[in-house]
Amino acid sequence: DSSALLHLPAWKLVALACAQKGEAREPSPALKRVMFGRILRSQTARVATATTVAASTAIAAAARCEAAPDKGSVPTFTLGGNRYDQSSFTGRLAHFREMTDPKTLLTTQAELVEAQALLAAYEKGDAKNASDAELWEAKRIVSAIIHPTTGEQMFIGGRMSAFVPANAIPTAGMLLASSPSQIVFWQWINQSVNVMVNYVNRSGASVDWSQVGQAYALAVGVSCSIAVGARKLVENGPPWIKRLGIAVPYVAVVSAGAANVGFTRLPEMQGGVPITAPDGTPLGVSKAAAQSAVINTVLSRNLLLPIAPMLLPPIANGILKSVVPLGFYASAVAEFVFVCCSIYGALPMAIAVFPQEMQIDVGVLEPEFQGLKGKDGKPIAYVLCNKGL
Repeated sequence: DSSALLHLPAWKLVALACAQKGEAREPSPALKRVMFGRILRSQTARVATATTVAASTAIAAAARCEAAPDKGSVPTFTLGGNRYDQSSFTGRLAHFREMTDPKTLLTTQAELVEAQALLAAYEKGDAKNASDAELWEAKRIVSAIIHPTTGEQMFIGGRMSAFVPANAIPTAGMLLASSPSQIVFWQWINQSVNVMVNYVNRSGASVDWSQVGQAYALAVGVSCSIAVGARKLVENGPPWIKRLGIAVPYVAVVSAGAANVGFTRLPEMQGGVPITAPDGTPLGVSKAAAQSAVINTVLSRNLLLPIAPMLLPPIANGILKSVVPLGFYASAVAEFVFVCCSIYGALPMAIAVFPQEMQIDVGVLEPEFQGLKGKDGKPIAYVLCNKGL
């Protein structure tokens, strides 16, 4: 009787099941239902507890990170410097955490103008009453919105602070796509977002729109061909090939993303990007520096970044569904949440692998940059170049 079984402790249920097994007969349906319910409730409670603890820990950590630092922890402001040490990965990670913070999208035009005015006043020596923290905050706002080379406001949808909301839906769509038409549609949407981000965050000032169009068409063609072709290969291949199905969206995104960046920024590699001496003195444009900038961008944003959002959500969703039965819509929502968390965590880590302002040894540059001397009369050993994102 199920009502009687409900009041038995778990160990007695297991003992009863074993006893029934010993009598060479299957446990009764009532016993099976009660045991399954107990196990399901137990596992669900464990997942809920672990999720609560993780969420509490994350919230507490975020609160500590966002708490106002004491005066002694804020470095002295320098207009051409950075609040965090860019020679270390942790310093770059802290910097890009700020750059990719979606809350920056809520910055108003008045707040941007105020930040620009404060920095302009500092440059003239008229901001003596402003604290270092206020100056660093003004620089953070300007750096997240104004392009470092063109000096213009970047399109809001292509800023790095919009990367998580702009990429979450296409990424989830690619992972959930099942039919060829769905695969093609979401790969097209993803590459449309990519070409926008690549254009907005280019390192050079000029742009060839015909080149951008070619890059867009090539990236869409590559991503759709690889995604559909690889899916067919997985479906019709041997068992060991079918196990690689989870990696199909990742391979398509990486291949198309590399082609997208390469062709979108081809004008930079053909015409060069601006480089400066360590003291900020402009030295001209360099094609070798442009090639280094594009290669580093492909490695960080196209090869490393997709690992987490393209591979981890399916695994996490599979584990969740093994514990809690989910319908299609609940599974889609869970997948979307996992994607958002993965992108939010992986984006700053991936682009922090290389400094945004690269230091390039003059030995690998064109002959005209060899043997140059700085304002102090000493030979210039390296130049600075904006890598782009």
